[in-house]
Amino acid sequence: MIETLAAIDAPHFFAGIVLHDDTVVEAADIVKYMKKWDRDRVRAYVKTKGWKISVVHQLERERP
Repeated sequence: MIETLAAIDAPHFFAGIVLHDDTVVEAADIVKYMKKWDRDRVRAYVKTKGWKISVVHQLERERP
């Protein structure tokens, strides 16, 4: 499993999301609606809003 921490930079907030493989499993309260979204949906949504997203850290883990 690949665990990714990504940061969303918007004009009025900065928030983090955690993805396991390509699915959001944790999200800051302001973007909690993104839980269970896939990576492509997050990217598309962020783009339509004019926000930026970047990977902060990525780690490969063994499945539990």
